[in-house]
Amino acid sequence: MSIYFVATPWNLSIHFFSYAEYPAARVEDIRCAVDYLTTLDYVNENRIGVLGVCAGGGYAVNAAMTERRIKAVATVVVANIGRGYREADTIKVLEEVAKQRTAEARGAEPMVTQWIPNSHAEREEGGMTDIDLVGAVDYYRTSRGQSPNSPNKLKFTSIDSIIAFDAFLLAERLLTQPLQIIVGSVQGAFGSYKDGHELYNRAASEKKDLFVIEGASHYDLYDRPEPVSKAVEKLGAFYKENL
Repeated sequence: MSIYFVATPWNLSIHFFSYAEYPAARVEDIRCAVDYLTTLDYVNENRIGVLGVCAGGGYAVNAAMTERRIKAVATVVVANIGRGYREADTIKVLEEVAKQRTAEARGAEPMVTQWIPNSHAEREEGGMTDIDLVGAVDYYRTSRGQSPNSPNKLKFTSIDSIIAFDAFLLAERLLTQPLQIIVGSVQGAFGSYKDGHELYNRAASEKKDLFVIEGASHYDLYDRPEPVSKAVEKLGAFYKENL
């Protein structure tokens, strides 16, 4: 049988340190998942595909470039997490990380920050009105999508690894598998619309498609029935044809 597995933003790794985000570890998780699949008698090792959502889409793409056992690649609202963090005052952040690493090396407690506001009240207090931030709080910090495995905590000193990571590096040379990219037309701060178009333009894949779902925002494509059903229909046809 053919099989694909899903890489999502914040549920892949057993980290080296609590709440740390190391892109290299995320990518290696995907390779290890392929390792496991090849040990299953009911899996055809020549028909393995990957589906990545949000930052998991960037990780899936990055893995597929060197993990040739992945035969088909699809992303939904793909986000190049490093690009997002590089849009801040990068040098200032790196200097703060350096100071914190020194402090922790000298015995200070690890600094743990958060990915997004913990509530809409906190978001509003910070004056954050972007549609993607609204969607993130509504999904991750309410019963809609909240999970004990996604505690909204980030080890501050791991941000340097995020900043240095480009999910699409060498895509124009190494990403040759059939590729399906799905984004929503409503653009927000997380940049999945922009990243989806960049990935499409950079990928070396001879067989690639960019599907834009009109009227859908980033988090609409997580669980809203109408846009998700359109995405699933597109993905089903893609995997049926390419695996």
